[in-house]
Amino acid sequence: MQRYKKICTYARKIYFFTVSFSLSTFYAFNLHFVQFDLLLPVFFRTFAPKMDHNHMKHFGKYIIFALLVLHTTSMQADNQHFDWSASATITSNYIWRGLNCGGLSLQADAQVSYYGFFANMWWNVGASDWAFSQFNPEVDVTIGFSRWGLSVYYIHMYYFDHYTDGTPTKFFDPKNYAPGGGGTTGEWRVSYRISDRIPLSILVGCRTFGRDGYEVAVQGENGEVTTELKRAYSSYIELGYDIDLHQNWQLNLRVGMTPAKSLYTGYQGNFAICHLGANLNKTWQLDKLNMTAFAHVMLNPWKVNKDNLILPIAQAGDQKLNLAVGCSVSL
Repeated sequence: MQRYKKICTYARKIYFFTVSFSLSTFYAFNLHFVQFDLLLPVFFRTFAPKMDHNHMKHFGKYIIFALLVLHTTSMQADNQHFDWSASATITSNYIWRGLNCGGLSLQADAQVSYYGFFANMWWNVGASDWAFSQFNPEVDVTIGFSRWGLSVYYIHMYYFDHYTDGTPTKFFDPKNYAPGGGGTTGEWRVSYRISDRIPLSILVGCRTFGRDGYEVAVQGENGEVTTELKRAYSSYIELGYDIDLHQNWQLNLRVGMTPAKSLYTGYQGNFAICHLGANLNKTWQLDKLNMTAFAHVMLNPWKVNKDNLILPIAQAGDQKLNLAVGCSVSL
């Protein structure tokens, strides 16, 4: 009960601080009708009681940091080399690269760029599944360079979970890559998109930091067999093609594969196609805002069968066929 009171007290502080900054930021851009701050009480009422106190403090810092960045960028809007963007999304499921990563989720991101260099912060708050059995937050921080359709960047992903001994995970923990051990993950990515006229793209990513390993059996000199951890360097390759339809409708097609044993196949097997995806979306322009509604269908063909195509809610993380619908608002 005491922890619940502390969390709710801290949540209220974050909320009022966030409201003040969000209102000042959006009013600076004459977006008087945008009330993103109204989503925050819903989040805190629903999920705050399920968060660890330390995780709540970290999450609040990230929200405040992102709002400070947006507030600062309003003063740089006249600089032609400086650019910024922000978005907020609500989705029925958090699906990614053939994996079901969560249920109902609120997602947001903020990005600033200067002469092609950019920094981005993306965060997800939501439930692990539609049974709302567990809270499933995540924060990703990205830095990189993008020019002429080519992007090279590093993304640091932090999961607000716990180690096997029950203690909260650290934001920076390169040595912990035990499977299921909690912690952080870092990935290098390179992507290239040919042009708007030829909207074909390719993305290559490789995890080089943090949680991403599996156990292997090792035979000693005396014949004894032990296990040791081996870093997987999980890699992912994705081909994409975007089709512009009439009246701001767009269809995004994706095919993803992993060239070797990786997290996308549960650290089993070798080469596998693990992601077939189609995202149909429509965008409306509202003054300085863009509003997008989407429907995303995703199939993981790796070891798919009739028994794992669609599973009960409590086992949704292992489901092969997934659907997400939602909407987003972007600046």
